[in-house]
Amino acid sequence: MREEVEKRIPEIKNNSQELNDILTKVISAYSKDLDDIMLGIDNDILKTNNPAIYTIEHYFLSLSSYLYFMCDKVEQLGIYDSISKAKAQEVYNNSYLNHQTDSKKKLTVAELTALSETDAIYDKTLNDLYNKAYKVVKNKISSAETMVNTLSKILSHRIQEAQLTTSQTARQILNEGEVF
Repeated sequence: MREEVEKRIPEIKNNSQELNDILTKVISAYSKDLDDIMLGIDNDILKTNNPAIYTIEHYFLSLSSYLYFMCDKVEQLGIYDSISKAKAQEVYNNSYLNHQTDSKKKLTVAELTALSETDAIYDKTLNDLYNKAYKVVKNKISSAETMVNTLSKILSHRIQEAQLTTSQTARQILNEGEVF
């Protein structure tokens, strides 16, 4: 049994790689700009010791703005998911009916189902790709929303620190100017 399983692994890896390449292209078409912003945050804020407030503000505004535009993109991807699902079902149904009426012998339900699933396999795979791409992009949006909230908290904290420092400096200047 092990040998039979291991014989199939290269084919699965090859098919998976091809489908992953397609999936990556679809996802990138919808989320490249968002990915670029998140990569910038990673490089300029997360991997930087004490980033400047204006850097945090820049990414806070950029990410907040871009999330607005991502709503349209994710819904467009959702339409591809819906249409590809309907198309796969249409191919399956047409195949089922064609095999049912064109067959010289009466096929069982299991045979009709197997033939129809085989005929619709590429349409079903395409639907799976769009469905996965839709989910990935939605998850990226969710993560980006979390990052916006995090950046907001960082900005609030930094502003409070700056106000506290300014207040302490002002008190110190006033205290130094007093004469007893």
